[in-house]
Amino acid sequence: MRIGIIGLWHETNTFAVERNDTIHSVRLQRGAELLTSAHRKSFIGGFVEGAQRSDIELVPGVGISFAHGGIIGDQVFETCRREIVDALAGMGDLDGVYFALHGAMVAEAPYTDAEGELLRAARQQLGDALPMVATYDFHAIMSRWENEHVVPFPNDTNPHIDGYERGLEAAACLLQMLDGKLHPVTRRLFVPIIGPNIGQSTWSHVPEQEKNLLLYQLNERRAELEKIPGIINITILGGYGYGDSPDAGMSIVATADADQNLARRVCAELGQDLWNRREQLLAVRPFYSVDDGVQEAMARDEKPVMLVDLGDDPGSACPADGPAVLEALIRLGAKDCALTIRDAETVAAGMAAGVGATLTLKVGGKIDQRFYEPLEVTGTVRGIDDGNYMILGPTHGGWGRTVDEAAFREANVGPRVVMRFGDKIDVIFSEQRTGKDRDFFKSAGIILEEKQILVVKSNQAHRASFDPIVASTIELASPGVSTVDYASLPYEHLRRPIWPIDPDMTWSTDDEAFKR
Repeated sequence: MRIGIIGLWHETNTFAVERNDTIHSVRLQRGAELLTSAHRKSFIGGFVEGAQRSDIELVPGVGISFAHGGIIGDQVFETCRREIVDALAGMGDLDGVYFALHGAMVAEAPYTDAEGELLRAARQQLGDALPMVATYDFHAIMSRWENEHVVPFPNDTNPHIDGYERGLEAAACLLQMLDGKLHPVTRRLFVPIIGPNIGQSTWSHVPEQEKNLLLYQLNERRAELEKIPGIINITILGGYGYGDSPDAGMSIVATADADQNLARRVCAELGQDLWNRREQLLAVRPFYSVDDGVQEAMARDEKPVMLVDLGDDPGSACPADGPAVLEALIRLGAKDCALTIRDAETVAAGMAAGVGATLTLKVGGKIDQRFYEPLEVTGTVRGIDDGNYMILGPTHGGWGRTVDEAAFREANVGPRVVMRFGDKIDVIFSEQRTGKDRDFFKSAGIILEEKQILVVKSNQAHRASFDPIVASTIELASPGVSTVDYASLPYEHLRRPIWPIDPDMTWSTDDEAFKR
Protein backbone atom coordinates (compact mmCIF):
# COMPACT_ATOMS: atom_id res chain seq x y z
CA MET A 1 0.00 0.00 0.00
CA ARG A 2 1.24 3.47 -0.92
CA ILE A 3 0.99 6.51 1.37
CA GLY A 4 1.66 10.00 0.03
CA ILE A 5 3.27 12.60 2.29
CA ILE A 6 2.77 16.38 1.97
CA GLY A 7 4.05 19.18 4.22
CA LEU A 8 2.80 22.76 4.64
CA TRP A 9 4.11 24.77 7.55
CA HIS A 10 3.20 28.30 8.48
CA GLU A 11 1.90 30.08 11.57
CA THR A 12 0.60 33.33 10.13
CA ASN A 13 0.54 36.60 12.03
CA THR A 14 -1.69 38.57 9.71
CA PHE A 15 -0.66 41.83 11.42
CA ALA A 16 3.09 41.35 10.83
CA VAL A 17 4.87 43.59 8.32
CA GLU A 18 7.12 40.89 6.82
CA ARG A 19 4.66 39.35 4.37
CA ASN A 20 4.96 36.51 1.85
CA ASP A 21 3.84 38.27 -1.31
CA THR A 22 6.25 36.81 -3.86
CA ILE A 23 7.34 33.35 -4.88
CA HIS A 24 10.82 34.20 -3.54
CA SER A 25 9.45 33.80 -0.01
CA VAL A 26 8.46 30.17 -0.68
CA ARG A 27 10.79 27.37 0.42
CA LEU A 28 10.30 24.01 -1.26
CA GLN A 29 11.42 20.50 -0.43
CA ARG A 30 10.70 17.83 -3.00
CA GLY A 31 10.78 14.05 -2.89
CA ALA A 32 13.07 12.24 -0.48
CA GLU A 33 14.39 15.50 1.01
CA LEU A 34 11.04 15.92 2.74
CA LEU A 35 11.80 12.84 4.84
CA THR A 36 15.58 12.99 5.13
CA SER A 37 15.52 16.58 6.41
CA ALA A 38 12.90 15.81 9.08
CA HIS A 39 14.15 15.39 12.63
CA ARG A 40 13.44 11.90 13.96
CA LYS A 41 11.61 13.40 16.96
CA SER A 42 9.35 15.64 14.85
CA PHE A 43 5.80 15.04 13.58
CA ILE A 44 7.15 13.61 10.32
CA GLY A 45 9.80 11.60 12.15
CA GLY A 46 7.14 10.01 14.31
CA PHE A 47 4.88 9.27 11.35
CA VAL A 48 7.66 7.69 9.31
CA GLU A 49 8.65 5.47 12.22
CA GLY A 50 5.05 4.52 12.95
CA ALA A 51 4.35 3.63 9.31
CA GLN A 52 7.20 1.13 9.01
CA ARG A 53 5.55 -2.05 7.77
CA SER A 54 6.60 -4.46 5.05
CA ASP A 55 3.55 -3.74 2.88
CA ILE A 56 3.77 0.07 3.19
CA GLU A 57 5.56 2.35 0.72
CA LEU A 58 5.96 6.01 1.71
CA VAL A 59 5.80 8.40 -1.25
CA PRO A 60 7.09 11.88 -0.29
CA GLY A 61 5.74 14.67 -2.45
CA VAL A 62 6.46 18.27 -1.53
CA GLY A 63 7.01 20.29 1.65
CA ILE A 64 6.38 24.04 1.68
CA SER A 65 7.41 26.66 4.21
CA PHE A 66 7.91 30.42 4.01
CA ALA A 67 10.63 32.96 4.68
CA HIS A 68 8.48 35.36 6.69
CA GLY A 69 5.83 35.09 9.38
CA GLY A 70 3.32 37.51 7.86
CA ILE A 71 0.31 36.79 5.69
CA ILE A 72 0.54 34.71 2.51
CA GLY A 73 -0.40 36.62 -0.65
CA ASP A 74 -3.34 35.17 -2.57
CA GLN A 75 -1.34 34.46 -5.71
CA VAL A 76 1.48 32.89 -3.69
CA PHE A 77 -1.06 30.64 -1.98
CA GLU A 78 -2.55 29.61 -5.32
CA THR A 79 0.94 28.72 -6.57
CA CYS A 80 1.61 26.62 -3.46
CA ARG A 81 -1.73 24.87 -3.72
CA ARG A 82 -0.98 24.01 -7.33
CA GLU A 83 2.46 22.65 -6.31
CA ILE A 84 0.81 20.34 -3.80
CA VAL A 85 -2.00 19.18 -6.08
CA ASP A 86 0.50 18.52 -8.86
CA ALA A 87 2.68 16.55 -6.43
CA LEU A 88 -0.29 14.42 -5.41
CA ALA A 89 -1.21 13.85 -9.06
CA GLY A 90 2.35 12.76 -9.80
CA MET A 91 2.42 10.11 -7.08
CA GLY A 92 0.32 7.64 -9.01
CA ASP A 93 -2.20 5.44 -7.25
CA LEU A 94 -2.33 6.12 -3.51
CA ASP A 95 -4.05 4.24 -0.69
CA GLY A 96 -3.76 7.10 1.83
CA VAL A 97 -2.18 10.49 2.48
CA TYR A 98 -0.43 12.02 5.48
CA PHE A 99 -0.34 15.83 5.72
CA ALA A 100 2.25 17.42 8.03
CA LEU A 101 0.58 20.77 8.69
CA HIS A 102 0.99 23.59 11.14
CA GLY A 103 -2.66 24.55 11.03
CA ALA A 104 -2.49 28.31 11.66
CA MET A 105 -1.77 29.40 8.11
CA VAL A 106 -3.79 32.35 6.83
CA ALA A 107 -3.64 33.70 3.29
CA GLU A 108 -5.28 36.74 1.77
CA ALA A 109 -9.03 36.50 1.26
CA PRO A 110 -10.67 34.38 0.02
CA TYR A 111 -8.10 31.94 1.46
CA THR A 112 -8.31 32.73 5.18
CA ASP A 113 -8.91 29.00 5.78
CA ALA A 114 -5.67 28.16 3.99
CA GLU A 115 -5.16 24.53 5.05
CA GLY A 116 -8.86 23.89 4.54
CA GLU A 117 -8.59 25.19 0.97
CA LEU A 118 -5.59 22.95 0.40
CA LEU A 119 -7.46 19.88 1.65
CA ARG A 120 -10.48 20.73 -0.52
CA ALA A 121 -8.18 20.74 -3.53
CA ALA A 122 -6.64 17.43 -2.42
CA ARG A 123 -10.08 15.88 -2.05
CA GLN A 124 -11.05 17.09 -5.52
CA GLN A 125 -7.91 15.46 -6.88
CA LEU A 126 -8.07 12.19 -4.92
CA GLY A 127 -11.74 11.72 -4.06
CA ASP A 128 -13.73 11.79 -0.83
CA ALA A 129 -13.09 8.17 0.16
CA LEU A 130 -9.27 8.14 0.30
CA PRO A 131 -8.05 7.89 3.93
CA MET A 132 -6.26 11.06 5.07
CA VAL A 133 -4.65 11.97 8.38
CA ALA A 134 -2.79 15.10 9.45
CA THR A 135 -0.67 16.34 12.32
CA TYR A 136 -1.09 19.87 13.63
CA ASP A 137 0.39 22.40 16.01
CA PHE A 138 -1.40 23.20 19.29
CA HIS A 139 -2.19 26.65 17.84
CA ALA A 140 -4.07 25.35 14.80
CA ILE A 141 -7.19 27.27 13.75
CA MET A 142 -8.88 24.53 11.74
CA SER A 143 -12.29 24.94 10.14
CA ARG A 144 -15.17 22.56 10.77
CA TRP A 145 -15.07 21.35 7.13
CA GLU A 146 -11.37 20.58 7.47
CA ASN A 147 -11.89 18.56 10.65
CA GLU A 148 -14.59 16.47 9.04
CA HIS A 149 -12.50 15.59 5.96
CA VAL A 150 -9.12 14.66 7.42
CA VAL A 151 -8.40 12.90 10.72
CA PRO A 152 -6.42 15.39 12.89
CA PHE A 153 -3.69 14.66 15.43
CA PRO A 154 -2.59 18.00 16.94
CA ASN A 155 -0.18 18.67 19.80
CA ASP A 156 -1.65 18.11 23.25
CA THR A 157 1.11 20.20 24.85
CA ASN A 158 2.02 23.88 25.15
CA PRO A 159 5.00 24.41 24.99
CA HIS A 160 4.89 21.70 22.32
CA ILE A 161 6.92 18.64 23.27
CA ASP A 162 4.87 15.81 21.77
CA GLY A 163 5.16 16.15 17.98
CA TYR A 164 6.88 12.76 17.67
CA GLU A 165 4.11 11.03 19.66
CA ARG A 166 1.38 12.63 17.55
CA GLY A 167 3.16 11.48 14.39
CA LEU A 168 3.23 7.91 15.72
CA GLU A 169 -0.46 8.18 16.57
CA ALA A 170 -1.38 9.49 13.12
CA ALA A 171 0.51 6.63 11.46
CA ALA A 172 -1.18 4.01 13.63
CA CYS A 173 -4.59 5.43 12.78
CA LEU A 174 -3.94 5.55 9.05
CA LEU A 175 -2.67 1.97 8.97
CA GLN A 176 -5.80 0.78 10.76
CA MET A 177 -7.92 2.74 8.29
CA LEU A 178 -6.10 1.06 5.40
CA ASP A 179 -6.69 -2.33 7.06
CA GLY A 180 -10.41 -1.57 7.39
CA LYS A 181 -10.26 -1.71 11.19
CA LEU A 182 -11.11 1.96 11.86
CA HIS A 183 -13.69 4.33 10.37
CA PRO A 184 -12.88 7.68 12.03
CA VAL A 185 -15.43 10.45 12.40
CA THR A 186 -14.17 13.82 13.69
CA ARG A 187 -16.24 16.60 15.20
CA ARG A 188 -15.11 20.03 16.32
CA LEU A 189 -16.58 22.37 18.90
CA PHE A 190 -15.43 25.97 18.50
CA VAL A 191 -15.15 27.62 21.93
CA PRO A 192 -15.21 31.42 21.55
CA ILE A 193 -12.05 32.20 23.54
CA ILE A 194 -9.06 33.98 22.02
CA GLY A 195 -5.81 33.53 23.94
CA PRO A 196 -3.96 34.42 25.93
CA ASN A 197 -1.15 32.08 24.93
CA ILE A 198 0.66 32.63 28.24
CA GLY A 199 -2.42 31.29 30.02
CA GLN A 200 -2.66 28.18 27.84
CA SER A 201 0.26 26.27 29.37
CA THR A 202 -0.39 22.54 29.68
CA TRP A 203 2.68 21.59 31.74
CA SER A 204 5.44 22.93 33.95
CA HIS A 205 8.76 21.68 35.26
CA VAL A 206 7.46 22.53 38.75
CA PRO A 207 4.85 19.92 39.81
CA GLU A 208 3.00 22.29 42.16
CA GLN A 209 2.61 24.85 39.39
CA GLU A 210 1.65 22.24 36.82
CA LYS A 211 -1.27 20.88 38.84
CA ASN A 212 -2.76 24.39 39.11
CA LEU A 213 -2.79 25.02 35.34
CA LEU A 214 -6.28 24.98 33.84
CA LEU A 215 -5.20 23.21 30.65
CA TYR A 216 -3.18 20.67 32.61
CA GLN A 217 -6.32 19.81 34.56
CA LEU A 218 -8.47 19.68 31.43
CA ASN A 219 -5.85 17.55 29.68
CA GLU A 220 -6.00 15.08 32.55
CA ARG A 221 -9.73 14.84 31.92
CA ARG A 222 -9.10 14.60 28.16
CA ALA A 223 -6.78 11.64 28.73
CA GLU A 224 -9.48 9.87 30.74
CA LEU A 225 -12.06 10.48 28.02
CA GLU A 226 -9.70 9.01 25.42
CA LYS A 227 -10.00 5.69 27.25
CA ILE A 228 -13.69 5.45 26.35
CA PRO A 229 -14.22 2.56 23.90
CA GLY A 230 -14.60 3.99 20.41
CA ILE A 231 -12.64 7.19 21.04
CA ILE A 232 -9.56 7.57 18.82
CA ASN A 233 -8.25 11.00 19.75
CA ILE A 234 -9.27 14.18 21.59
CA THR A 235 -7.46 17.53 21.57
CA ILE A 236 -7.93 20.84 23.35
CA LEU A 237 -6.63 23.41 20.87
CA GLY A 238 -5.34 26.82 21.92
CA GLY A 239 -5.94 28.48 18.57
CA TYR A 240 -3.88 31.42 17.34
CA GLY A 241 -5.01 34.92 18.17
CA TYR A 242 -2.74 36.64 15.65
CA GLY A 243 -4.19 34.82 12.64
CA ASP A 244 -7.16 36.92 11.48
CA SER A 245 -9.54 34.14 10.50
CA PRO A 246 -13.15 33.18 11.24
CA ASP A 247 -11.77 30.07 12.97
CA ALA A 248 -9.28 31.84 15.25
CA GLY A 249 -10.02 30.79 18.81
CA MET A 250 -9.98 27.74 21.04
CA SER A 251 -11.69 24.49 20.13
CA ILE A 252 -12.20 20.88 21.16
CA VAL A 253 -11.58 18.29 18.45
CA ALA A 254 -12.63 14.67 18.97
CA THR A 255 -12.41 11.65 16.71
CA ALA A 256 -14.42 8.47 17.31
CA ASP A 257 -14.74 5.20 15.43
CA ALA A 258 -17.86 5.55 13.26
CA ASP A 259 -19.77 7.36 16.03
CA GLN A 260 -20.32 11.10 15.53
CA ASN A 261 -22.58 11.31 18.57
CA LEU A 262 -19.79 10.05 20.82
CA ALA A 263 -17.39 12.59 19.33
CA ARG A 264 -19.90 15.39 19.91
CA ARG A 265 -20.54 14.28 23.49
CA VAL A 266 -16.91 14.44 24.56
CA CYS A 267 -16.47 17.76 22.75
CA ALA A 268 -19.42 19.20 24.63
CA GLU A 269 -18.20 17.93 27.99
CA LEU A 270 -14.71 19.38 27.65
CA GLY A 271 -15.86 22.54 25.87
CA GLN A 272 -18.37 23.51 28.52
CA ASP A 273 -15.84 22.89 31.28
CA LEU A 274 -13.29 25.09 29.47
CA TRP A 275 -15.86 27.86 29.05
CA ASN A 276 -17.03 27.72 32.66
CA ARG A 277 -13.46 28.05 33.94
CA ARG A 278 -12.13 30.47 31.30
CA GLU A 279 -11.24 33.20 33.82
CA GLN A 280 -8.41 30.96 35.04
CA LEU A 281 -6.63 31.48 31.71
CA LEU A 282 -6.02 35.11 32.69
CA ALA A 283 -4.57 34.20 36.09
CA VAL A 284 -1.90 31.69 35.00
CA ARG A 285 0.81 34.25 34.25
CA PRO A 286 0.08 37.86 35.23
CA PHE A 287 2.02 40.40 33.17
CA TYR A 288 3.77 43.64 34.11
CA SER A 289 4.55 46.85 32.29
CA VAL A 290 8.14 46.91 31.01
CA ASP A 291 9.34 49.33 33.70
CA ASP A 292 7.55 47.54 36.53
CA GLY A 293 8.87 44.18 35.40
CA VAL A 294 12.46 45.39 35.14
CA GLN A 295 12.31 46.99 38.59
CA GLU A 296 10.81 43.82 40.07
CA ALA A 297 13.56 41.71 38.51
CA MET A 298 16.24 44.05 39.86
CA ALA A 299 14.79 43.74 43.37
CA ARG A 300 14.69 39.95 43.55
CA ASP A 301 17.43 38.19 45.50
CA GLU A 302 17.53 34.85 43.66
CA LYS A 303 18.93 34.84 40.14
CA PRO A 304 18.69 34.65 37.25
CA VAL A 305 15.28 36.26 36.76
CA MET A 306 13.72 35.69 33.34
CA LEU A 307 11.95 38.63 31.68
CA VAL A 308 9.68 37.56 28.81
CA ASP A 309 9.29 40.13 26.03
CA LEU A 310 5.76 39.09 25.05
CA GLY A 311 5.10 41.76 22.43
CA ASP A 312 8.08 41.00 20.18
CA ASP A 313 7.93 37.20 19.95
CA PRO A 314 9.58 35.89 16.74
CA GLY A 315 7.54 32.72 17.16
CA SER A 316 4.51 34.92 16.49
CA ALA A 317 6.12 36.48 13.40
CA CYS A 318 7.40 39.56 15.18
CA PRO A 319 10.67 41.01 13.83
CA ALA A 320 12.37 40.42 17.21
CA ASP A 321 14.12 43.76 16.87
CA GLY A 322 12.30 45.68 19.59
CA PRO A 323 14.70 47.63 21.88
CA ALA A 324 12.08 48.56 24.50
CA VAL A 325 13.39 46.23 27.21
CA LEU A 326 17.02 47.20 26.56
CA GLU A 327 16.10 50.87 26.89
CA ALA A 328 14.41 50.23 30.23
CA LEU A 329 17.32 48.16 31.57
CA ILE A 330 19.81 50.94 30.78
CA ARG A 331 17.58 53.79 31.98
CA LEU A 332 16.66 52.07 35.25
CA GLY A 333 20.25 51.12 36.07
CA ALA A 334 19.99 47.33 35.80
CA LYS A 335 23.20 45.31 35.76
CA ASP A 336 24.34 41.80 34.86
CA CYS A 337 21.78 41.26 32.10
CA ALA A 338 21.64 39.31 28.82
CA LEU A 339 19.15 39.71 25.99
CA THR A 340 18.77 39.33 22.23
CA ILE A 341 17.89 41.66 19.36
CA ARG A 342 17.71 40.89 15.65
CA ASP A 343 19.62 43.61 13.82
CA ALA A 344 21.66 42.83 10.71
CA GLU A 345 23.02 46.39 10.48
CA THR A 346 24.44 46.25 14.00
CA VAL A 347 25.93 42.83 13.28
CA ALA A 348 27.68 44.23 10.20
CA ALA A 349 28.97 47.26 12.12
CA GLY A 350 30.29 45.11 14.97
CA MET A 351 32.01 42.67 12.63
CA ALA A 352 33.65 45.54 10.74
CA ALA A 353 34.86 47.19 13.95
CA GLY A 354 36.10 43.97 15.60
CA VAL A 355 36.25 42.69 19.17
CA GLY A 356 37.19 45.40 21.66
CA ALA A 357 35.89 48.29 19.58
CA THR A 358 33.59 50.87 21.15
CA LEU A 359 30.69 51.95 18.96
CA THR A 360 27.85 54.44 19.19
CA LEU A 361 24.97 53.31 16.99
CA LYS A 362 21.22 52.96 16.74
CA VAL A 363 20.05 49.43 17.50
CA GLY A 364 16.74 47.66 16.88
CA GLY A 365 13.58 49.10 15.39
CA LYS A 366 14.80 48.63 11.83
CA ILE A 367 11.93 46.48 10.53
CA ASP A 368 8.67 47.53 12.19
CA GLN A 369 8.50 51.05 13.66
CA ARG A 370 4.79 51.01 14.52
CA PHE A 371 5.61 50.17 18.13
CA TYR A 372 9.17 51.41 18.81
CA GLU A 373 12.07 53.28 17.23
CA PRO A 374 15.80 52.51 17.05
CA LEU A 375 17.64 53.13 20.30
CA GLU A 376 20.93 55.04 20.28
CA VAL A 377 23.49 53.43 22.58
CA THR A 378 27.24 53.24 23.10
CA GLY A 379 28.82 49.86 23.79
CA THR A 380 31.80 47.59 23.31
CA VAL A 381 32.04 44.60 20.98
CA ARG A 382 32.74 41.53 23.12
CA GLY A 383 32.30 38.65 20.70
CA ILE A 384 31.68 37.66 17.08
CA ASP A 385 30.63 34.26 15.72
CA ASP A 386 28.94 32.68 12.72
CA GLY A 387 25.68 31.78 14.47
CA ASN A 388 26.04 28.02 14.10
CA TYR A 389 25.32 26.17 17.33
CA MET A 390 23.83 22.95 18.67
CA ILE A 391 20.51 22.84 20.51
CA LEU A 392 20.98 20.25 23.23
CA GLY A 393 17.63 20.65 24.90
CA PRO A 394 15.27 20.32 26.48
CA THR A 395 13.51 22.62 24.06
CA HIS A 396 10.21 23.51 22.45
CA GLY A 397 9.09 21.70 19.32
CA GLY A 398 8.70 18.04 20.18
CA TRP A 399 11.90 17.15 22.00
CA GLY A 400 10.57 16.29 25.47
CA ARG A 401 11.10 17.73 28.95
CA THR A 402 14.58 16.32 29.48
CA VAL A 403 17.89 16.31 27.63
CA ASP A 404 17.83 13.52 25.04
CA GLU A 405 20.76 13.01 22.68
CA ALA A 406 18.39 11.73 20.01
CA ALA A 407 16.81 15.18 19.94
CA PHE A 408 20.01 17.21 19.49
CA ARG A 409 19.90 19.39 16.40
CA GLU A 410 21.93 22.03 14.67
CA ALA A 411 20.76 25.62 14.38
CA ASN A 412 21.96 28.60 12.38
CA VAL A 413 20.86 32.17 13.04
CA GLY A 414 23.40 33.89 10.82
CA PRO A 415 26.35 35.93 12.10
CA ARG A 416 26.13 37.24 15.67
CA VAL A 417 27.81 40.05 17.56
CA VAL A 418 27.73 40.40 21.34
CA MET A 419 27.95 43.96 22.65
CA ARG A 420 28.07 45.23 26.22
CA PHE A 421 26.17 48.34 27.31
CA GLY A 422 25.71 50.08 30.64
CA ASP A 423 26.57 47.97 33.70
CA LYS A 424 27.33 44.55 32.17
CA ILE A 425 24.26 44.46 29.95
CA ASP A 426 25.18 42.01 27.18
CA VAL A 427 23.12 41.98 23.98
CA ILE A 428 23.39 39.22 21.38
CA PHE A 429 22.66 40.84 18.01
CA SER A 430 21.81 38.25 15.35
CA GLU A 431 21.38 38.62 11.63
CA GLN A 432 18.44 36.31 10.98
CA ARG A 433 16.54 35.49 14.17
CA THR A 434 16.83 35.33 17.94
CA GLY A 435 16.89 32.17 20.04
CA LYS A 436 14.48 30.97 22.70
CA ASP A 437 16.74 28.28 24.11
CA ARG A 438 19.55 28.53 26.63
CA ASP A 439 21.99 27.04 24.12
CA PHE A 440 21.56 30.18 21.99
CA PHE A 441 22.88 32.27 24.89
CA LYS A 442 25.59 29.82 26.00
CA SER A 443 26.97 29.38 22.49
CA ALA A 444 27.41 33.16 22.23
CA GLY A 445 29.54 33.17 25.37
CA ILE A 446 26.91 34.21 27.93
CA ILE A 447 27.46 32.56 31.32
CA LEU A 448 23.87 32.33 32.53
CA GLU A 449 24.75 31.81 36.19
CA GLU A 450 26.48 35.20 36.29
CA LYS A 451 23.42 37.12 35.19
CA GLN A 452 20.80 38.76 37.38
CA ILE A 453 18.39 39.19 34.47
CA LEU A 454 17.86 37.19 31.28
CA VAL A 455 15.47 38.47 28.61
CA VAL A 456 13.88 36.28 25.95
CA LYS A 457 11.50 37.30 23.15
CA SER A 458 8.81 34.66 23.45
CA ASN A 459 5.42 33.66 24.85
CA GLN A 460 5.60 29.95 25.63
CA ALA A 461 8.42 28.37 23.62
CA HIS A 462 11.26 29.41 25.95
CA ARG A 463 9.80 27.60 28.93
CA ALA A 464 10.91 24.11 27.99
CA SER A 465 14.53 25.27 28.00
CA PHE A 466 14.65 28.02 30.63
CA ASP A 467 12.16 27.03 33.34
CA PRO A 468 14.53 24.46 34.89
CA ILE A 469 17.38 26.95 35.32
CA VAL A 470 15.86 30.33 36.21
CA ALA A 471 14.87 31.36 39.73
CA SER A 472 11.67 33.09 38.59
CA THR A 473 9.92 34.51 35.54
CA ILE A 474 8.20 37.85 34.87
CA GLU A 475 6.05 38.39 31.78
CA LEU A 476 6.20 41.86 30.20
CA ALA A 477 3.34 43.52 28.34
CA SER A 478 5.87 44.93 25.91
CA PRO A 479 5.03 46.70 22.64
CA GLY A 480 4.85 44.71 19.42
CA VAL A 481 2.70 42.73 17.06
CA SER A 482 2.32 39.79 19.48
CA THR A 483 0.65 42.03 22.04
CA VAL A 484 -1.35 40.46 24.85
CA ASP A 485 -4.01 43.11 24.20
CA TYR A 486 -5.99 41.29 21.50
CA ALA A 487 -8.67 43.98 21.47
CA SER A 488 -6.12 46.44 20.07
CA LEU A 489 -5.56 44.39 16.89
CA PRO A 490 -7.43 45.43 13.70
CA TYR A 491 -9.28 42.17 12.97
CA GLU A 492 -11.38 41.93 9.81
CA HIS A 493 -12.43 38.26 9.79
CA LEU A 494 -12.58 37.30 13.48
CA ARG A 495 -15.98 35.99 14.56
CA ARG A 496 -17.61 38.09 17.24
CA PRO A 497 -18.51 37.99 20.03
CA ILE A 498 -15.40 36.31 21.43
CA TRP A 499 -14.05 36.33 24.98
CA PRO A 500 -12.21 38.21 26.52
CA ILE A 501 -12.52 40.92 23.85
CA ASP A 502 -16.28 40.76 24.51
CA PRO A 503 -16.26 40.08 28.27
CA ASP A 504 -20.03 39.98 28.81
CA MET A 505 -20.92 37.43 26.12
CA THR A 506 -22.73 34.19 26.89
CA TRP A 507 -22.22 30.77 25.28
CA SER A 508 -23.16 27.13 25.72
CA THR A 509 -22.50 23.82 23.98
CA ASP A 510 -25.82 23.53 22.17
CA ASP A 511 -26.45 22.27 18.65
CA GLU A 512 -25.87 25.74 17.24
CA ALA A 513 -22.33 25.79 18.68
CA PHE A 514 -21.39 22.73 16.61
CA LYS A 515 -22.32 24.54 13.37
CA ARG A 516 -19.51 27.10 13.67
